[in-house]
Amino acid sequence: MNIAFYPYWAAKTLLSLINVIYIMVITTLIYSHTGSVLYAAMFPLIQIITHITAGFTLPLLVNHFPFSKLLIRISIAKTFIMTCVAISLSHLISQLPLLLIGMAVLSFLNGWESLLLNALTPQLVQREDLAKANSLLIFSNQTVTIVGYAMTGFAVMNWGASQTFWAATCLSWTVLIFQIALGSLTRGIEQSQESDVPRHEWREGWSMLRKNPTLRLITLMDIAQALAGSIWIGAITLAFAKEVLARGEGWWGLMNSSYAVGTMLGGMLALALAKRIRKHLIASMTMCSLLLSMLTIVYGINNLPWLALVLCIIMGPVHQIRNLAQQTALQNSVPVESLTQGYATHGVLISTVTSVSIVIFGLAADQLGVQWVYLIGGALFLASAICSLLLGTVHRSQPIAKHTKNM
Repeated sequence: MNIAFYPYWAAKTLLSLINVIYIMVITTLIYSHTGSVLYAAMFPLIQIITHITAGFTLPLLVNHFPFSKLLIRISIAKTFIMTCVAISLSHLISQLPLLLIGMAVLSFLNGWESLLLNALTPQLVQREDLAKANSLLIFSNQTVTIVGYAMTGFAVMNWGASQTFWAATCLSWTVLIFQIALGSLTRGIEQSQESDVPRHEWREGWSMLRKNPTLRLITLMDIAQALAGSIWIGAITLAFAKEVLARGEGWWGLMNSSYAVGTMLGGMLALALAKRIRKHLIASMTMCSLLLSMLTIVYGINNLPWLALVLCIIMGPVHQIRNLAQQTALQNSVPVESLTQGYATHGVLISTVTSVSIVIFGLAADQLGVQWVYLIGGALFLASAICSLLLGTVHRSQPIAKHTKNM
C-alpha cells in the first residue's frame, strides 16, 4: 500500500463513525419531537437531495481546483459547520427548519467529500490490491460503526443529544488533520491528472454511463438496492423497533449494532476471500442479492425481538460481500482518470431514486404499516439479483478498464 493510503484509511474510518453519531442524534430528536416516521424521514431525504446537487457540481470543481486543496477546504468548512451546530443544538431542537438547513449544508459538503475520497481509492493502490483495499476500508468502517450504534443510543439517553453531537464534532477536527496529511501526499496525483488527462465537464459521466454496458448494469443494480436500502433509514427502523417489536431507542441501537457486528464479521470474511471474490464478482453479487431478498422478507414478517437481532447479524456479512463485489466491479469498469465523473454520475442517479423512495416508504410506513416496507424491500433485492445475472452476459465481451496507480 502507498503511504498516502494510511491517513486516507484513518479519515474514512472516522468519517463513518461521525456519520453514525450525528445521524442517530438528529433522527432521534426529530422523531421524538414530531412522533412521525415521515417527518423523521425528512432528514435523510434532505441528505439525499444535497448529495444529488453535490454529484452534479463536483466534476466542475475538480476541473478548476487542485484535488488536494479542494479536499482540505471542504473538510475545513464541514468541521466549522459541525462546530456551529454543536454549539447551538440545544436551541435548534425547537427550531426544526433551522436545524434541517444546517444539516442540509453539512450533507452537501459531506457529499463532495465522499465522492472525492471514493474516487481516490484506486489511485492509491495497485489493481491487484484493489479488492484487498476495499475489504480493509469496509472492515474498519463497520468496526467503528458497531461502536457508534452501540454507544450513541446509550449516550443520547444518559448524556443528552448536545453532548453526544459534540463527540462527533471533536472527531471531525481529528479527520481534518488526516485530510491535511492526505492532501500533502496526493499532490502528485493531481499533477499527473492535469498533464495527462483533458478537462471534462460533468456530461462526461453521463456519456460513460450510456456507452459502458457494465457500468450501466451495475448502476441499475445499485438503483434497485438503493430503493431497498431506504427501508433501513433510522426513522423506519426506529418505528419497527417501537411498533412491531415493542422496544425503545435502546433496542434500536442494539439492532443497529447487531447489524454492524455482522458486517464486521463479513468484512473479516471478505478480507480473507478477497482474491476469490475478485475472480467471481458476478456470482458473489447474484447470490448475496438473493440471500438479502429472502432475509429481508423474513425480517419484515417477524415480531420477535431476538430473531430480529439474529437476522441483523446474518444480513451483515451478506451486505458486506455484495458491497465489496459491486464496488470492485464498478472501479474496474471505469478508467481510473474518469472515476470522479463516474462516481458523480452514479451518485446522482442513486441519490435521486433514494430521495423518492424515502418519501414513498415513509408514507407506506405511516399508512400501511412498517412491515409492508420490508416486504417491498425484499422484492427490490430480487430485482437486483436479476440485473446481476444480465451483467454476466456483457462482462465477457467488455474489457476491464485500464487501471494505473499515479503514485
